[in-house]
Amino acid sequence: MKNNFLKINLFLILVSFSKVDGSSLEVGAEYNFHDALNYAFNADIDTLILTTSGGIYTTPEITLMDSQQFVIYEPIVIMAAPDLAERPIFTHPNGGESTSKEIFRILDDVEFKGVNFMGGIEETNGCKYGLRYGDYINPETNQLTRGSEGAVMKFYDCHFEGFHSLKDQNEQGNVIFFKRPEDEDLTQTNLTNTSVIFENCTFKDIGDEAIRISEGEKYGGDYGVVACSLLVVRNCTFDDIDAECIRIYGDKDTSSVGSSNIDGNLIGDHVTVVNSAPEVLYAKNFRAATVTNVLVAYGREPGIYRPDRGAFSLQVHLSGSTISYVDTFNLVFTEPMPVSGRIGGVKGATVDTTTIYNYDPMFVDYAIGDYTLAEGSPLYGLGSDGEAIGDLRWATNPPLAVDEDNLPKQFRLSQNYPNPFNPNTTINFALKNPGWTTLKLYDLRGREVATLFDQEMNAGFHSIAFDGPALASGMYFYRIVSGDFVATRKMLLMK
Repeated sequence: MKNNFLKINLFLILVSFSKVDGSSLEVGAEYNFHDALNYAFNADIDTLILTTSGGIYTTPEITLMDSQQFVIYEPIVIMAAPDLAERPIFTHPNGGESTSKEIFRILDDVEFKGVNFMGGIEETNGCKYGLRYGDYINPETNQLTRGSEGAVMKFYDCHFEGFHSLKDQNEQGNVIFFKRPEDEDLTQTNLTNTSVIFENCTFKDIGDEAIRISEGEKYGGDYGVVACSLLVVRNCTFDDIDAECIRIYGDKDTSSVGSSNIDGNLIGDHVTVVNSAPEVLYAKNFRAATVTNVLVAYGREPGIYRPDRGAFSLQVHLSGSTISYVDTFNLVFTEPMPVSGRIGGVKGATVDTTTIYNYDPMFVDYAIGDYTLAEGSPLYGLGSDGEAIGDLRWATNPPLAVDEDNLPKQFRLSQNYPNPFNPNTTINFALKNPGWTTLKLYDLRGREVATLFDQEMNAGFHSIAFDGPALASGMYFYRIVSGDFVATRKMLLMK
């Protein structure tokens, strides 16, 4: 009888929704989003297309299961239909006024494109979390479903706003939060090795850390686990964040040798932070964090739950972790620390102090939240890739192009973009003088795997496209030699 009931419900859902093809389903905001997810997971639908411009996708909370968060049991893509005037909105009504309500529980791969996650709008009593990754216990059956090891979570062109418990501005909230095992079995190791990617996203009015991945020390054995082995935050803006924008931990093994010392990759690239607490990024014992092209401006004191997090701006740990190309302006610190430690590399991590700046970014209109860089901003061209420092979506008024005879005043090898890449990426570099120039690619063992060029080059700005379909996924190094100039950078191929 239960199976027949399920089939009838799925038939009614299919009649209500519009099936685009064999793997996609269009969903309007008038429907219970629980129904759309349930149908997708039972009918091999891999993409849900949200068709209501500005529509609020939620649940009526009629049944016990309706009152639950949306649960991602299987891989799925959830995206806004093309050319909508406004992004579709996800929220949860939280009719039971839970102090820890979330919109989504993530157990498996998920990709969101072009949607808003709103925790404090009129249609909800308040959501503390946007999304949480972890296990899930069904309240009707009491069945435990473990979160998938290696889950991949991707967010493109999304907006997250207003996450405070019960809409109380003095209460905590997070955009994404990694849980420990649901049944408190701390020997479990399934919640590990995930990948999380945010690109072209905005985070606003968050009551604690926006991105919190810090529970891995507490389960999986004496050394804990690496809960997230790849975190990418690129072309993103954080506005009015009460604690860190990014707080991520590796495991507790800080040794410099052995397979267990590799935590993964954190890439923070072209990020703008405004109106936020002092401690913007804290990567504790997370080897291989690369933080570059970050703008932090107009800071404030931390939220009332984190009064002790006011000592520094950016901090990374362990060898292989680096900070470079950072501009800070008009910040507030509430805890003592030497100025040299405000942007810090700890336990062997490094900071390129020659690329740490203190320029006024020259926003077009900071008072109304327009963080566009004015044409005269000193941040244009200052980044590691020759672009502006900060979220490039605000870099829309670049200065006029220079004359062809205006040659670079120094050598420079820029970070490849995009990075990570699959399989194409671009490398920019500047040669102060003409000369024989080589650019080669090496694997982690130092073996040469490709020669991009080996020839005489003119002085000037240069760009080369690289296509790596024949290479395996992983970290590589690219090295340029031109006369006395030698420089090396890392790139990550992720297929």
